Amino acid sequence: MMTTKNTMPFLEVPGHATPYINGDIIPLPPSRRTWSKKVFVFFWFATAINIAEWSGASASLALGLTVPQAIIVNLTSTIIITAALVISGYGGGQWHVPFAVINRAPWGLRGSWFPLLNRVLLSCCWYGVQGWFGGQMTKVMIGAIWPSFYDMPNTFGPHAAMETNDFVAFIIFWLACLPLLLLKPESYRIPAIISAVLVLIAALAVFTWAFVKQGNGGPLFSNPETVYGIGNLQGSQLAWVMVRCINSGIGGWAGGILYQSDFSRYAVHPGDQVYGQIFSIPLCLLGSNILGIVTTSCARGFYPNEPLLWKLYDLLQAIQRNEAPVARAAVFFAAFAFFLSQLSVTVVACGVVGGMDLAALCPRYIDIRRGSLIIAVIGIAINPWKIMNTANSFISAISGYAVFLGPLTGIMFADYHLLRHRRIKLSHLFLPQTGSDYWFWHGLNWRAPIAWVLGVWASLPGFCASVTPASVMVSNAWVHVYYLSWPLSVCISALVWMILNTISPAPGIGEVDDNDVFGTFEEFRNPKDGEEKKEDRLSKSPTYITSFNP
Repeated sequence: MMTTKNTMPFLEVPGHATPYINGDIIPLPPSRRTWSKKVFVFFWFATAINIAEWSGASASLALGLTVPQAIIVNLTSTIIITAALVISGYGGGQWHVPFAVINRAPWGLRGSWFPLLNRVLLSCCWYGVQGWFGGQMTKVMIGAIWPSFYDMPNTFGPHAAMETNDFVAFIIFWLACLPLLLLKPESYRIPAIISAVLVLIAALAVFTWAFVKQGNGGPLFSNPETVYGIGNLQGSQLAWVMVRCINSGIGGWAGGILYQSDFSRYAVHPGDQVYGQIFSIPLCLLGSNILGIVTTSCARGFYPNEPLLWKLYDLLQAIQRNEAPVARAAVFFAAFAFFLSQLSVTVVACGVVGGMDLAALCPRYIDIRRGSLIIAVIGIAINPWKIMNTANSFISAISGYAVFLGPLTGIMFADYHLLRHRRIKLSHLFLPQTGSDYWFWHGLNWRAPIAWVLGVWASLPGFCASVTPASVMVSNAWVHVYYLSWPLSVCISALVWMILNTISPAPGIGEVDDNDVFGTFEEFRNPKDGEEKKEDRLSKSPTYITSFNP
């Protein structure tokens, strides 16, 4: 984004970075593609079983759904999420570039900054939210060792939405994340495997204990209205609540759907990422949803005097309060397992992803490490503790931004799979001049903003009413459209995109490079031969590419 040369040379990223390219966003060479099928399976185990999935699914009970209805809702959203993840990850697995670079094809080299800014904003928000969850698990761990930590004098006011011990635990978790942000993404393989095993054991242990203690599915299994006093949902009212929860489930993954290429680019072979997506995501996502829903219902049965324990950290604290002192050890180890899971989610799925986006926005001065640290700092400023107050605000928060991300997804899917048939000219994605197929008009493809706006507008009235219900009133029809925001906006933007490109075709559709400019698709056994072939490739490459020596 910055074009002034040598203004701050001491801040520049090493390696001859330019305003459009650095070593973190170029197509990965074979030596850096180290994620096998097994690594992807364990990676999704480590990140899909987390507090947000456990708590988010359980929050649907607070809207009046029964346990079977909530399970149906989460099964539906899981199927849609899995399909979208597979579709989204193909580009990174095939061309070994991140989301930030793939989106230069539909948006243009400069126009792609817009979806990146959307993603950066979301990464900051989710870093704060996931960090808050991690802080709560830190609080449980400390409280299990020193119960007096729960009684720490509170120095915050009544409207702070947190107490002093909450903030102390949050800062401890935030500091624990910082060293991990300095690692390269390909280095997360072993930690992901360890975290996956421990969090799976902990989740099953908490669920099994709760189910055995209660002896059945709990009072929310068939009669949630006796707990909430909101009446039995029936007919269209029930249907729209279920649709809302399905969209909310997808909305929580709307950012994850977009960034699949950020991780699939590390696949040893194209398609390796699909195994983790198809096997781990449905199993872990639906599994953690069901475990959270049923455990919340059971806890309501054996702890009737406690508030509804749909947040896992609240449940663990209730166990320590109500069970024998020996339970403190079990509470600590369960909290520790989810603490590790939150480290994986916060660092990799929020910090590193946001760092990649910032590296693409300003590659001369920001690499993944610097970008991740910036995301971490901003993550505190969003006040995540405010978002976590109630079930309704939680659902609104995670689903609301899908209004803006759905159209981005529709454009990306339609452009890569339907329009270009998964063929892109890789070198032109880094070529900021009129000779690039993706330069369009001064770096912006005018078709993309039109498709995005038309995808967003239908959901805006309902979105505004959801965010500010006291000041914005709309009819139920607009609210119902908002409950369909993600799938509806994906379809509208994709359709508009194909129509615009049929009326006015973009240049270079279906074309690829004549030679392997970056050495991405071949592995040399003889290093000397590799250097000779690399020089041969670069001699045939655009001047702008040869100025960067990866």
